[in-house]
Amino acid sequence: MEKISGMGKETSEISDHIKLHIENGKILSLKTHRVSKSVEEHIKEAVGLILDRLTYPTLVPTLYTIIKELAINACKANQKRVFFEERGYSMLNPSEYAKGVREYREMFSEEMSNEFGIKAKKKGYYCLINFKYNDDGIIIEVINNTPIAKEEEKSIRERLEKGMMYDDIAQFYIDNADTSEGAGLGLALILIMLKGEGIDPNFFRIIIGEDSTIARLEIPLSEKFISRRDSNEP
Repeated sequence: MEKISGMGKETSEISDHIKLHIENGKILSLKTHRVSKSVEEHIKEAVGLILDRLTYPTLVPTLYTIIKELAINACKANQKRVFFEERGYSMLNPSEYAKGVREYREMFSEEMSNEFGIKAKKKGYYCLINFKYNDDGIIIEVINNTPIAKEEEKSIRERLEKGMMYDDIAQFYIDNADTSEGAGLGLALILIMLKGEGIDPNFFRIIIGEDSTIARLEIPLSEKFISRRDSNEP
């Protein structure tokens, strides 16, 4: 992993699929097209630096797991968009959407992820992880610049509702062992993990725009923290 040194602002190309924005030695954003081992290492490094500075090192495993899950979801959404485009399937047509998702899941593999990550980059699709923090709290956004289908939006809302119903990860797994949702259950698990850390799960939001999807996690560290929800920011 390339080491960044020096002060001030800089943007660094770590590899052909990772770009970092650094300020005063701290990672403020990470842009990628697939979640490789190197991307995972940079996520872990950023989380460690932030939480060490804010003296909350015990949150590192939870926060790292959540960001990694969100980044994987974002990259897969972009890759799925490429898959649909190549096969001429419309994400607005329910029957074509269902067929495309089924085929994508049946074909998905690590090799395919790498291949479609490269294709996503060529088409201008990306996953951007933004880190903002101060002594009062942390805001992390995982953004992918592709819209999602209505069916997918409905599924996301259902997963989040399911996550709000549980406080115990073990019980959640027992009750959902036979589900067909697969990796999508990660969204529900995020809410359960936040509850386990004593963080209000309402600080986690999925914001769906016309041409992007934003997963935003806010972590208050003091009573002075102002949620973007409370400040009426989008």
